[in-house]
Amino acid sequence: MKMKQIIKPLLSILISFLFVNPIAKSQSELVFNTIDSLFSYAENNSYSIKNGEQQMLLAKWQQISAKAGIVNFRMQTSFSLTNNLELPVTYLPAEAFGGTPGTFKEITTGQQYIGNFNIAPQIDIINPASWAKLKSANINASLTQVNNLIAKKSLFESISACYFNIISLKEQSTITQNTLQIADTIVLILQNKYNEGQVRQQDLNDAIINQLSLKDKLNQLNLSLNQQYASLKILCDIPENTKLIIEHKLDYNQAFSLNNPVNNALEYRSSLLKAELAKSDLKTSNLSQLPTLSFVLYDAWQQNSTETFFDKDTQWRNSQYIGLRLSLPFPDINKYILSKNAKINKKMTLLNAEHTQLQNNLANSQLEMDYSKAYSQFKTSKQIYQLKEDNYHMAMHQFKMSILSSDRLLIAFNDLLASRLNYSSALANLLYTKSKIDINNTIK
Repeated sequence: MKMKQIIKPLLSILISFLFVNPIAKSQSELVFNTIDSLFSYAENNSYSIKNGEQQMLLAKWQQISAKAGIVNFRMQTSFSLTNNLELPVTYLPAEAFGGTPGTFKEITTGQQYIGNFNIAPQIDIINPASWAKLKSANINASLTQVNNLIAKKSLFESISACYFNIISLKEQSTITQNTLQIADTIVLILQNKYNEGQVRQQDLNDAIINQLSLKDKLNQLNLSLNQQYASLKILCDIPENTKLIIEHKLDYNQAFSLNNPVNNALEYRSSLLKAELAKSDLKTSNLSQLPTLSFVLYDAWQQNSTETFFDKDTQWRNSQYIGLRLSLPFPDINKYILSKNAKINKKMTLLNAEHTQLQNNLANSQLEMDYSKAYSQFKTSKQIYQLKEDNYHMAMHQFKMSILSSDRLLIAFNDLLASRLNYSSALANLLYTKSKIDINNTIK
């Protein structure tokens, strides 16, 4: 019975280790097979986007503060207890109290214990500057939202570049690895021919050099791939100890698909909002020099006693008043300078908005031209690769027939590898330019 009590917990621990531990291991791996799935992860985990959300929250609280500032309700409240240890002394003629004429009597005036409680609520009825501040807060909230979209678009473009760099490097690594096997075969063929006295030592050395160069190229590609993975982790804020895997299947059958023109005006909208904010700040500066009309109420309670604080035999005396208060700001050179600075800033932002509109339109056109250029390069690189592949197969056939020299074979071999790598790079670049267009047409 005791053995069963010992064995059951051990079995539970073993089962937990076998089934739960693989799940924990899988949680330390992130696998993405599309760029959209990576965007979704970044949107939920990127600190850059989270910071933007906090900035938007701050802007909303500024709006709330500006709305409350229209009436600017405030209430000064005070409570005090005063113990007059030494009361003032007044000298009065003694004969008034039945004393000797020509003499004076000391009279102590005032109360020793004084309690005061005052409240003075006040709200603004007319405050032009606060109205302008509300408009500035609304503009600032819109500007923050647009700037967050710009930051998100920039982040997604960087993620897209890194993502397709990884795809390109993985494809190039696979191609180089497969080509290295062909290089090994060429070295073996030349080694056999050299043993038979059909080729020179120099020809064999060239083949070995070519083989070593491919091994080094493969090593460099793998190092670059690891660097891109590290960069992607930083962009998406993926923990360092998490294994990141990109499994994107490349499709070399690509058709030209620029159906929707690029129409992203985020930068221009941002510049316009900055101009509106500068205009609103100028208006706020000018209106702050106007008077403010406020409604005020004063309510005070006071108790004076010669015995103690909160004397139950002494009443609290109440005094009240209500009224309107007109506050006039005194002319200030600093306010005048701030107004002039706001006016200059307004003009600068308007000029910048005009320039940004031109830049924005050119950037949209440049994205379309980049895609057309990338597609043209992709089609050309495909044709070159097909021709280089034919040349290599003919060169290999001629070499085996002892018609072509080994150096010409190695040239054809390296040309084939270069054209194949260019073909894969062109595809990755085409996919990246298409992704940038999609990002700009989605985040706007």
